[in-house]
Amino acid sequence: MEIKDCDKESLLKEIARLSRYEQIVENANSIIMIMNMEGIVTFFNKFGQRFFGFYENEIIGKNVIGTIVAQKDNSGRDLVDMIKNIADNPESYSTNENENIRCNGEKVRILWTNKAIISKDGNINEILCIGNKVI
Repeated sequence: MEIKDCDKESLLKEIARLSRYEQIVENANSIIMIMNMEGIVTFFNKFGQRFFGFYENEIIGKNVIGTIVAQKDNSGRDLVDMIKNIADNPESYSTNENENIRCNGEKVRILWTNKAIISKDGNINEILCIGNKVI
């Protein structure tokens, strides 16, 4: 199959556009994570990996509970329920501050911004989570 010159130009522009977005996401000084509706991490940017101390293969495909989120925080709040609620009602958690844990066990407070990712059929299938350490 032959690709027309105008199609090649459009394809190259799209590749350049996607490359630019990738550079922005990977060079942001914020944790950028995507989790599915079960709390499984499907994307974790390089800053997030460095911040939490996980390599990509140690976090992708794992649940946030038991990796970067404990089952309960120091106050006793059930974080398992919180993660389920974020997936069920992301608009109620558009911003959310909670305790997280680094790979070495250190507890840190993160301010998260959460946004539903809507599939073509109109259903929420993932949650985009952008986090910054609370100082």
